[in-house]
Amino acid sequence: MHQRLSLQNIIGMGFMVFAMFLGAGNLIFPPMAGQLAGVEVWQAAAGFLLTGVGLPLLGIIVIAKVGGGFNEITRELPRSLVIFIGSFIFIIIGPVYAVPRTGMVAYEIGFSPFIHSSDSISRLGYSLVFFGLSWYLSLYPGKLLEYIGKIITPALIILLIVLGSAPFFQDSGPVPAAAESYAENAFVRGFLEGYMTMDALAALMFGVVIVTNLKSHGITSANSLFRHSVITGLIAATGLGLVYLSLFNLGATSHEIAPNPQNGAQILSSYVQTLFGSVGSILLAAVVTLACLTTAIGCITAASEYFSELTSRISYKALVGLISSTCVMFATLGLNQIIELFIPVLLILYPVCIALILLGLIRNLLPNPRLTYRITLLITFLLSLVDAGKNIQHPLMELLLTPFQQLPGHDANLSWIAPSLVCIFITMILGKVYPAALHEDQP
Repeated sequence: MHQRLSLQNIIGMGFMVFAMFLGAGNLIFPPMAGQLAGVEVWQAAAGFLLTGVGLPLLGIIVIAKVGGGFNEITRELPRSLVIFIGSFIFIIIGPVYAVPRTGMVAYEIGFSPFIHSSDSISRLGYSLVFFGLSWYLSLYPGKLLEYIGKIITPALIILLIVLGSAPFFQDSGPVPAAAESYAENAFVRGFLEGYMTMDALAALMFGVVIVTNLKSHGITSANSLFRHSVITGLIAATGLGLVYLSLFNLGATSHEIAPNPQNGAQILSSYVQTLFGSVGSILLAAVVTLACLTTAIGCITAASEYFSELTSRISYKALVGLISSTCVMFATLGLNQIIELFIPVLLILYPVCIALILLGLIRNLLPNPRLTYRITLLITFLLSLVDAGKNIQHPLMELLLTPFQQLPGHDANLSWIAPSLVCIFITMILGKVYPAALHEDQP
């Protein structure tokens, strides 16, 4: 039977995914990168779009191909390892890092400026309200289309259009030269800045949210699920790309309005304050709060779906409550502490997830998928440890990492790319020459 969503529901689904991806970090990083890039802004933006838009879209496509979630795209690995990796990713992206971060970014930008002083008590109170609302909206994942796609996201898009058009109403003078970090290779720098969105990781989570919502609307056949998932992903990717380009342009023209900012939030604040006064501050608070709320809902829903599939002892609704409560606990640490605590973890997780996405795209071309997956992911993981280890300032660590300094991309935390590609190539040859080296039916 030919299954099809109405145009209204397709657009609503695309808006839903767009809103889930568009967290506060996505609003803050592009303006700062744009200001630092200066005249090289569009090279930096191109690199950012590759990791901030391209990889998440590919992640959605991979999840759609297998018609499920994280367990399906890692089926070439041992079951126990799949559970460990999946649980680790969903815990970090869910209750202990990404979701608490959304709450605290919303607090710092959308609430803190309107109170006399920021302290642990106000953070706790805000967290209870923010994650209480996230908990309620996450209880019924099939209703996310109505809650987010049709209600919240249109308001968010209107607010973003106002922000994105700000540079056209303000004469900010000429765009200056690129800062030192962008002058040498703005594209690579922008590529690395795209990591900060964490959307490649989120794509592995949100894919199951898309599938769940499509099934709740009567889309059950594999072909229909894939087609609608890809269309949804394209709508979301287009929206993200337009937002990023407008924010890069805003940042590049912000030198006189926001000189020497500490982060992108200050650039946004200065722009809206200059153009709209106190109304601008309220506008920015609304944008950030809506963006954070929708991302939190998507992450909580996806994490709860994943863990509910692992065990029948805890229901989906109980997991939503448990994750939401854990988010409140970690959010009380404060934004800076949350970010600093988990930077090394992200340097390890992100390359592994990128490798998973790329392997999923070419799986049908692999003579021996299990061999390629296991060796490639192992090398990617080990070299991501090398990149993360560079942050440890110790003579012994420096000595251990010295042999890896000749790898391409070592200085840019990209040591894993070239060896991983070589692993894919070699294992494809081995899979053809020795097809019995590692059978598909082995445990």
